Amino acid sequence: MINPTHADYGPIRILVVDDEQVVREVICNALEGPNIFLVETSNGEEAISLLLREAFDLVIADKNLPGITGMDVIRRARAIDPNMGALLITAYASRDSAEEAMAIGVDNYIEKPFGITDLEEKVKDALARREVRQRINEPKTGRSGSVKRRRVTICEPNQEDLDLLIAGIKLLGHQPRSVRQVIEVIETLRTKQADTLICNLELLHLDNARSCFLRSIIQVHPQIRFVAVSQQRNVDNIVQAIHHGARKILYTPLESGMTVARELEGFLGRSILTEPSE
Repeated sequence: MINPTHADYGPIRILVVDDEQVVREVICNALEGPNIFLVETSNGEEAISLLLREAFDLVIADKNLPGITGMDVIRRARAIDPNMGALLITAYASRDSAEEAMAIGVDNYIEKPFGITDLEEKVKDALARREVRQRINEPKTGRSGSVKRRRVTICEPNQEDLDLLIAGIKLLGHQPRSVRQVIEVIETLRTKQADTLICNLELLHLDNARSCFLRSIIQVHPQIRFVAVSQQRNVDNIVQAIHHGARKILYTPLESGMTVARELEGFLGRSILTEPSE
């Protein structure tokens, strides 16, 4: 049974979409509890019909549904409610599907076969992220489509790539700040000196206390816009980036500052505001 903080605000409505009845039963039995309303369906067509008629806090959908896929269901769910939580069930993920999942804002993967504890933790996390998305006041756009200048912390060991990241952020009108150590990243996030983090994925994968703490901070502060930087374009790295809370991934070696700006403009927006530097 889950006990998310959302229960303090009202009932939780979860849509479970899987063509295997046994999977739906396992999920519903694991998540049932006070203040939790579960609706299940076996196909994407009915799932979308339900999404259009009813409000849900979270959708859990199998990636390989026949006909309308789980990815299509989540894409439609997010179009209806951009704050909605989304978990994707899969036995395996391809590189292309993982990149698509990141692009449409999947909160995490549930990999078959899954354990009940893992399922519960990912549901709690997805609901918590939904709550944060609802509370956050997105920066208002100005007459020229500009957004509030973002404070961007960049942690990238390769100096050439770091320089291009800084150049791209400046081209978008935002305020970059480079740091070298994980402990410096933690400090900027803890003291709210940054609202955006661009970090090399390898630093998050390190098996030490500081990297573990950084992963935890990113997980519990989903309001921080996190961009992962990776040297390898493979499915494992993309899935890990999603798991860590990344909503965008850049691949090195980077071509130019202009390329960085183009890659990030849709995610961060372009600022022409003249706020003083801190």
